[in-house]
Amino acid sequence: MTYGIPKPLLPVGGKPVIDYVIDNLMTAKEITTIYVAVSHMENTIRSYFVHTPRNKVSIETITTLGWETAGDLKIVAIEKGIDEPIVVAYGDNVTNINIAKMIEFHKKKDRKATIALFKVPKAEVGRFGIAKMEDNFITEFVEKPSKGISSNLANAGYYVIEPEVISMLPDKKIKMEELIFPKLAKERELVGFVYHPKYWLDIGTLEAYRKANRMMEGILPP
Repeated sequence: MTYGIPKPLLPVGGKPVIDYVIDNLMTAKEITTIYVAVSHMENTIRSYFVHTPRNKVSIETITTLGWETAGDLKIVAIEKGIDEPIVVAYGDNVTNINIAKMIEFHKKKDRKATIALFKVPKAEVGRFGIAKMEDNFITEFVEKPSKGISSNLANAGYYVIEPEVISMLPDKKIKMEELIFPKLAKERELVGFVYHPKYWLDIGTLEAYRKANRMMEGILPP
């Protein structure tokens, strides 16, 4: 399917996945600009936003190299000269999260980064980045653990980072989840914002995509 339509534009419940992400981001008045990192079928994504403008927010596409979550974030930050806190959102899941509350929580905790977390069934922890927490601090972060881990708090694909985290990012293909989050956890600079979504749906497989559509159309319960 993604040979013809880029994943962020796949419709779920009659609405492109990226629009759910934008709706979540726009719960925060502080967010006035959204940068969309694109590499695969970038012209299609760029054209979508040209023809689908938003009120109250500017959306700009930035061509990246497909360098995963850390590498592409570094490209965007350098190109746009970002020197303030950033909300990062993955473009391939559907959920409802109040980003305004997450930003408020991040400011209160006063650490370098905050990750949104939600509970998943123990049998599914191997599909996600999993965080162990003590008093809101993430003490350990393991990306898709292959062995048992005494936590089921999963990375929801939304996080807030301070500008100094950008300087930690290498100029190469690498994931935040494998390099940066474990390091920040050891430094006690990573906190978890646990929320309880009505739904959290990824579209990483055809079956998951079909299920997401059935749920958002009310055929299946959340």
